[in-house]
Amino acid sequence: MRNAPLPILIIDAPRSMDPVVLQTLFLRGFTVTVTDTASNALELLHQAEFQGILIDITSASCDHGGLAEIRQFVRTAPVALMTAAPVESLIREAIAEGSIEPLSARVLSTKIEQLSQPALVVGTHLQPGLIPAIRSKGLLFSCGTTLQFAMNLLIDGWCQIVFLAAAIAGITERDELAIFHQVKAKQLAILASALPHTTSAIISIEKPKKAEDYIALFEQIVGHRTGLGQRPGKQ
Repeated sequence: MRNAPLPILIIDAPRSMDPVVLQTLFLRGFTVTVTDTASNALELLHQAEFQGILIDITSASCDHGGLAEIRQFVRTAPVALMTAAPVESLIREAIAEGSIEPLSARVLSTKIEQLSQPALVVGTHLQPGLIPAIRSKGLLFSCGTTLQFAMNLLIDGWCQIVFLAAAIAGITERDELAIFHQVKAKQLAILASALPHTTSAIISIEKPKKAEDYIALFEQIVGHRTGLGQRPGKQ
């Protein structure tokens, strides 16, 4: 038994959590706070410390926040981006809406200066001719070694082009790259699903349906926090 309840913050639609599930979680040593906006979540983070933050990215009625808000969450506690839809469905959705664009390295090299900056470029490996093409346009380039570092590069504007090595199903094959024209919760969930979970402070996972599923997820989040050794914001 835990000596104190384990606090978890969830950004999800109002009344989305089954009261029976909440009661079961409480009896098992968890306290769950649910809010439906990123701004409320940030306020709550100023008032209390949470061991993990869950965001239901498939809840259309929620304000999940943008990249800057999600980085604030990650700096405070491990974040799990929950989705009721398969990642493949999220990828198709993102391509259809234009937030992710598949593009070959050759084509990208000819239009690199046309990208909205800072731009996130994702692929399994860095194409040899891409860096010279970027530098010939007078643009600064950097590789994001982790999703958190890539987020920092994009938000803080340290460079115009950020490359992140990840394999996104159906897109980053051979010399194909994925250009992220928008990076919000859904796009981060896609990226997190393509990267190792072992030491990451942001993961993508199927939305739990039962109390036991939530407990397993909470334990996984706490494990990530322990594995990181310290709170992301204290580095």
